[in-house]
Amino acid sequence: MVTAGLKQNDLAQVLALSPLLLVRLYADGADAAVQRLALLGCVFGVAYIWSAVFKRQIWLRPEAAQVHFALLFILLLPGPVGWGGALLAVSFGWVFGHEIFGGRSILSPALLALVFAIFSFPEGGFEQHYILHASTNPLLALSCVPGAIWLVWKKVLDWRVFGGVALGVAVAVGVFAAPSSLAWHDHLVLGTLSIAVVFIAAAQDYAPRSPWAGWVYGALIGALIVALRLASPDQPDGVALALLLGGLFAPLLDRMVSWGGRDVQP
Repeated sequence: MVTAGLKQNDLAQVLALSPLLLVRLYADGADAAVQRLALLGCVFGVAYIWSAVFKRQIWLRPEAAQVHFALLFILLLPGPVGWGGALLAVSFGWVFGHEIFGGRSILSPALLALVFAIFSFPEGGFEQHYILHASTNPLLALSCVPGAIWLVWKKVLDWRVFGGVALGVAVAVGVFAAPSSLAWHDHLVLGTLSIAVVFIAAAQDYAPRSPWAGWVYGALIGALIVALRLASPDQPDGVALALLLGGLFAPLLDRMVSWGGRDVQP
C-alpha cells in the first residue's frame, strides 16, 4: 500500500519539476512544445487508465504519482518522438514499475519506460546521436537547482548522490577521456544528466539508505555515464542505461555497507 508520505513526496516532486518543464518548452520552440504538452497529457491518461484497470474501478481520483511519472518521462525525451512507441513504452513502465509492485519498486517507472522505448524503437526519435558533439544546456541544469534544494530540505532526495555523481564523472573523465574531450563539469550539464540524477537517482525511493552507500552509488552512476558516452556516442547520452544499471546495485550496496559494520539508516 502506498503511504500518505509517499503521496506527499510525489506532489513535492511534481512542483519541483514544473520549472524544468517551462525551460524544456522554451527550448523546444512552438511546434515541438505543443507536441510535448500533448504527449504529456496522453502519458498521464495511460497511467490513469492502467491504475483504473488494476484497481478495478472505472473512475479514480487522479494521483500525484501519475502526474510525476508523466512529467518525468516527458522531460527525459530529447525531442519529438513517435507516439505509438512512446505510449507502448509508458504502458510498460507504469505497469511493471508501479502497479505490479503495489506502487513501490527499486526502479523508476519513467526510467523503465524510457529504456524500453530506446531499445524497442531506436528509429522513433528516442536516439540522440553523437551527444558529445551537442551543445551543453546550463539553463536546464540550473532549473533543477531550486527543486533539488527544496527536496533535499524535505528529505526527499539524498544530497550525497549528487556529490558521488560529480566525483564519478570527474574521475572517469580523468581516466578514460582524451585531452580534447569535454571537461568533467561540461558532462554535468550535457543531455539529461541533471534531470535524471536529481529526480531519479537521488530520490529516496531508489537511492541506497546508507549515507556511505549513497556516495558509492552516485560515483558508480557518474562513471557509467561517462563510460557509455565515450564508448557509444549513439546512445542517448548514456544516462538512462547508467541509471538502470546503478539502480540495480543500490540494494547490494546497502547490504555491503551493513556487512562492513556500518548501520543502514531507515
